Amino acid sequence: MHLKKIALIWLWIIAGIGMSLLYASDVSYPLHYELDYDQHYNRLLDRALFTQLDHSAVYRVQQDLAAVYHQDLNWKRDIRLSQQPLSDGVIGPVTLFWLQRFAHDFRIEPIGDYVDDLINRLEKIAEFSNLFPEETMILLSADFAEWNDTEPSIQRDLDYDIRRFGSFQALLDLVYRYRSLNELFYIPGMADDSVSSLFYYQLTQEDFKLLQSKTQIMAALQKLENKQFENFSLLEEAVSGVLQTYPNLFQRLLPAIQKYYRNKPFTITKAFIAFLNQAMMGDPHMAALNNVIAGLLETELVDIAYPAQTLFDHAAQAKIIAALGVCTASLHNQYTLSLIFSDEDFLALEKDLLNNQTYHNMPEIRKHLKLIRGLRQRSGACNETEQQDVNAFVSNLYANVVQPAIAFLYQKRPVFDTSATFEWDGSGCGCVLDKLSGTVYGFYPYWLADNEKQTVDFSVLTRVAYYGLSFDTSGSINHANDDKSNFDLKRFLKKNPFVQAARKHDSKVDWVIHKDRYFWDKTWGTLDSSQKANIFAKLSDDIFQLLTRTLDADYAKWTFGILPTPTQGDGVTFDFRGYPKDAVSIDLLNRFYDELTKRLNTAGNDYFVNIMVTQSELDEGFYRFTNLLERMTGIQPNDAPSSYQQLDIRDDLKSKILVLLEEPVTMTKKDLRLRIENGGLYGILRGLLLRNVIPVIEFDGHNWEQLEDDIVYFKDNFGGAGFWSMPLNEPAMPAELSGRCSEIQTIGGCLVRHFQQAERDGQPDSLLDQFVCENRHFFWTALMILAVLSFILLVSYQCSCRFYGKNKNLYFMVIFVTIIPALIVALLLLLYDPMLETLAEGNIPLIVVISGGILASIVFYLKQQSQRKRPTRPKQKAVIA
Repeated sequence: MHLKKIALIWLWIIAGIGMSLLYASDVSYPLHYELDYDQHYNRLLDRALFTQLDHSAVYRVQQDLAAVYHQDLNWKRDIRLSQQPLSDGVIGPVTLFWLQRFAHDFRIEPIGDYVDDLINRLEKIAEFSNLFPEETMILLSADFAEWNDTEPSIQRDLDYDIRRFGSFQALLDLVYRYRSLNELFYIPGMADDSVSSLFYYQLTQEDFKLLQSKTQIMAALQKLENKQFENFSLLEEAVSGVLQTYPNLFQRLLPAIQKYYRNKPFTITKAFIAFLNQAMMGDPHMAALNNVIAGLLETELVDIAYPAQTLFDHAAQAKIIAALGVCTASLHNQYTLSLIFSDEDFLALEKDLLNNQTYHNMPEIRKHLKLIRGLRQRSGACNETEQQDVNAFVSNLYANVVQPAIAFLYQKRPVFDTSATFEWDGSGCGCVLDKLSGTVYGFYPYWLADNEKQTVDFSVLTRVAYYGLSFDTSGSINHANDDKSNFDLKRFLKKNPFVQAARKHDSKVDWVIHKDRYFWDKTWGTLDSSQKANIFAKLSDDIFQLLTRTLDADYAKWTFGILPTPTQGDGVTFDFRGYPKDAVSIDLLNRFYDELTKRLNTAGNDYFVNIMVTQSELDEGFYRFTNLLERMTGIQPNDAPSSYQQLDIRDDLKSKILVLLEEPVTMTKKDLRLRIENGGLYGILRGLLLRNVIPVIEFDGHNWEQLEDDIVYFKDNFGGAGFWSMPLNEPAMPAELSGRCSEIQTIGGCLVRHFQQAERDGQPDSLLDQFVCENRHFFWTALMILAVLSFILLVSYQCSCRFYGKNKNLYFMVIFVTIIPALIVALLLLLYDPMLETLAEGNIPLIVVISGGILASIVFYLKQQSQRKRPTRPKQKAVIA
């Protein structure tokens, strides 16, 4: 028994000594430090090379490592070790491991006498980390390393050099390039969640110049082929001259050029030109686009801004499909037929796709090109398989050729400029036509403000929407891309009286509240249900105040309360791009929408609450057809079935579903109708949804025949037509309109001709109608003045004898002059004021007869009064006494 106890004691002593030696190993013995997370780092650092460092130098190294890795979970674990191996001033296995990690992260090769270079670079990166902690975390991330490792070989080596010895600015540029290509909504230098971001997608003339600049650079280099230089400085000067437009690119390429000519004669050869060509392929700033495709897209899409990336992508693919010139048997649109590539252009495109190794990842490229070549040589329709192959080819072409070239160019983030103003002018267009076949909706993106007067044909715009508001993480409304947080709504409305301008023409004004996918993906998911509900509660309060606050508090006094007091808006439109599809988020948005609608209904004024959605998101999550109809009608699933019987297919609900159509619109508009038909709604409910869905299109000003077809289709199948963006500065509309949009050449004229009810015969309002309606506030003021004056004169005449006698006829004339104009003004308002038009509709003959009777009665009465003889007292002769 005693022997067992003695043996057990010795075992405890041996185990204790072993543990002590293990923990002391970081101080004095080079024991192997085994970590489960260390397996993917190469163990190339030689500890013996670091023995020259004294205690203070090692401690500084450990402090620099802490500055770089202090956010790393493994570092946090190691720093808590009881022996403090990361702050003891000794190069033990733990410290050596983190030096190895640093060398791996910044691609420092442990070859030769590398210790000084490693330590110097560590000091620089520690300083960089203190200045730019977020960018440092990205440089250390596995995603960044994978992206860098999978770049084209030359670009990969250039970026490795930046990580090894690049300046702070070069590191920032590298991180910026990575985030711009891999984070869809990355904003450089923007870490404040209170700033709401908004993007549109557009290629400008400058973008197309950049896409074609690589071809120009290669042509300039080829002119220098076989030219010899005495030294590297002269060669460097020649190459920098070719790349003078892109100095940053040359600085990134210079280390690689120096390596290339390390042991070679200073001659520009074909191999060197190919070397530079491959290097530029890996640079997103120098992406080149096939000349044939670039020419097509520049002609069709230049300077056209799309509110969503999918809309631009589909538009570009639609243009390419049209240009291939296949499967056109049922196509009669002359403009679309004019886009077809010539045989020479198609041959050049085919040659580039087959010979350019950049495109060799395109699946079945030879099969598809052979098919398209054959389809171009025959006329007639394509079968289903052929059509699918053509669509697959265009999709692959866009994904492998077009999209990589434009990815760094077409996403635009317009900064909100508080000093920019805009002024809308109707130019005598009159009021909104009262016989339009539905709602015509126009969007005004804030970046269109150019400090100039803009002509707007309000006669064809039922509602206009200012596109630019958003909200922060607390739910407070702000302006998108307002980086300096200078937006003040009251000052903004005072500088830009667009609400009054639209209301003058009886157009309603909505505010679009935008939030992009980045917010829902990155921020929304980190919040709990109560925080999300609080955001919507605050947003609801702000929207209510936004819409119901009066524009002019003194307006009611000046109009004696006869005309309604104008508020800051007539409705709100939600553009919640990429809204989450989980049940909790959908339920929160449903409740927010329903409660806001109820609050606005109690306030009166017919406020609208609209929903904006891309076609690809429709009928999913919150945007399911049944859910949208419940929001629009206010009828819940558990309500009595009789609730639906109160609805009428002709009901014009106070909510519109604005669907951003993808191209080609000739197909997608029919697909939208078909999806609603097959969406599980029947009878009145299906018709009600169709009558309150408004397709929104982007018209590029080219294909007028297609626009006419779209407008007629929208008139027959949906509740209106929407335009992104709304037509501005169009030519004046002629008094008489021809039958075809291709001859009219204005969106407004095309809507007047083809989007009115049949009884209007496709013509605009009369000049009298336009003048009275546009100036109806002045007519109301004149009517009130004339009515008050007539009343005073009539009362004075009845109550005073001083107006009898020789001034009586003059007085009657004054009364006549006031009453008759008052009646005429009242009649004009009754006929042409939108507020009274419903009262006058169908009763015009009766109104004319009554007005004529009143005028005749007044004339007859005045005539009788003038002819009536009043008795006079006889004159008495004086009696002389």
